[in-house]
Amino acid sequence: MTRHVLAGLLGAVLVALGALAGWSLHKPAADARAYAVMRGIAVQVSLDEAPPTYVFWGGDSQVELQPGGQRPCGLDFVNGGFSGATAAAYLDHLSGLTFRHAPKVAALTIGTNDILLKNKPRSAEAAGRFEATAEAIVRHLQALSSRVVVTALPPIGRESGRFLDAAAVPDYSQRLRTLCTRLGCTFTDPFASLRDGESGYAKPGTLRDGLHLAAYRPAMAALEPVLCAP
Repeated sequence: MTRHVLAGLLGAVLVALGALAGWSLHKPAADARAYAVMRGIAVQVSLDEAPPTYVFWGGDSQVELQPGGQRPCGLDFVNGGFSGATAAAYLDHLSGLTFRHAPKVAALTIGTNDILLKNKPRSAEAAGRFEATAEAIVRHLQALSSRVVVTALPPIGRESGRFLDAAAVPDYSQRLRTLCTRLGCTFTDPFASLRDGESGYAKPGTLRDGLHLAAYRPAMAALEPVLCAP
């Protein structure tokens, strides 16, 4: 097989991976609505059946894909993730949930779906809109729990740089850090070991499709000491 053929095959694979990851960020509207309704029911069931003391982690697919059965701080874990959610969409999802018991600690991971290149995420308008919506989410969570933890955005794969702004990863993460300084939430980075410096990109082999983590339990393990802090 010639070098040119190999290069062509590699390019096709990268395009396919990019398309797969891109679909998760661009679901058809009808599919996205149907998914959000069913996912909302699933999260609400978990909240209704949660014990009086539990950990709630909300956000996008980086949260929803966390495996069940984990017990951070020895407590039940209620997974409040909605795949594909932007900050604005997640605020709507969160507002539609009913919390029978207040979580002992509430965590948030959001932002990946807000950094599409076509939306110019680092423009003043887009960044300001993200900050305002993130603040509304944090305040909503603070009304539910005395402790709110906000994470940095996870890094992206270099193949996802075709449709996501890698430089917005550290930019938006810093905005969330500043937001927590102002609002009194706790900022942390459970994805630090995956990062290729400050580039916004992930180290090779740490993501499965250029977007989602290759392993999720380590992120929970990295987050747990912050969740469990007194």
